[in-house]
Amino acid sequence: MLYLFLGGGNILSSKQNIVVVGGANIDIKGYSRNYILHSSSPGWVKQSPGGVGRNIAENLALLKQNVILLTVLSDDSYGETLIKSVQNSGVNTDHIKIIDKENYKTGIYLAHLDENGDLIGAVNDMRILKEIDEEYLTEKLKVIKESSLLVLDTNLEKDIIDLLLKTADENKTRTLVEAVSVEKSHKLKGELDKIDYIRLNLDEAEEIFSLREENRRFSFSKRIKLFFQASEKFSQLPVMIVSAGDHGVYLFKREKNKLIKKHFRAEKLEKEKIVETTGAGDALSAAFAAGIASGFSEELSVELGIKAASLTIKSSLTCNPEISKLGRNFNEK
Repeated sequence: MLYLFLGGGNILSSKQNIVVVGGANIDIKGYSRNYILHSSSPGWVKQSPGGVGRNIAENLALLKQNVILLTVLSDDSYGETLIKSVQNSGVNTDHIKIIDKENYKTGIYLAHLDENGDLIGAVNDMRILKEIDEEYLTEKLKVIKESSLLVLDTNLEKDIIDLLLKTADENKTRTLVEAVSVEKSHKLKGELDKIDYIRLNLDEAEEIFSLREENRRFSFSKRIKLFFQASEKFSQLPVMIVSAGDHGVYLFKREKNKLIKKHFRAEKLEKEKIVETTGAGDALSAAFAAGIASGFSEELSVELGIKAASLTIKSSLTCNPEISKLGRNFNEK
């Protein structure tokens, strides 16, 4: 199979980079005011750059961080669009792998949303991500080893997630993992002791702890309580950032061998100011990562993440350029 790497492999200042490994795709989003099951629903369609890894990388660049994106794209028009989108934001794209379009097409996320921008259902075609393989990562080992923080998402194959976590552990590089979805969070079972930070929602957290079927009949507050109780049984856990929409964000972490739960309120927004929720979690993860990389506490990093998520849902764009205003928080350190 023919492939190439963009650029000359330039590496920014050692140990100052955040490296993101994950998905990059085109988002095709259809909106309808009245969803009609088993039928065509009148509405409107938009197309924009997306992908969890790509979104986090772009948001990190907007937050004035040095960020390198490791992903795979096809040499088709969608791949060209994605390259330009992150380059314009300041992401280092020298190390992206490009595949012949005869073998794979660039990933596509096809979503149906209601008029408020809330997800009804979606299909993602990310088969190209199988090309983020051991050979590619071996080529990029120096980039990964010399990073200050490694961010990865579970769109990656499980063996690749395992390889990245092992590499980070051997080099004492901190890791932040984005759980992505209930189905894909399965890949993290048995791996939590190798992760420093994980951002996920309650459904994904329950899935990883095998609590979802048992707890789904309870109210949200009861489920959070049961999850906290279950988490106390594990001595080695990552710092967990549990996003809960209108309920805010819960931070779980150990202090002196004691599990601590902290709650952060969501920013209150008038309904008419909420444009779309897509990308809010990625913005939260990016701002949290920027905070950690800048030496901030987990608490302050979560607060910055909530601000970034709040700005994102006010925009129709998956990555709102307005979050660059938060960049001064990191520059003033």
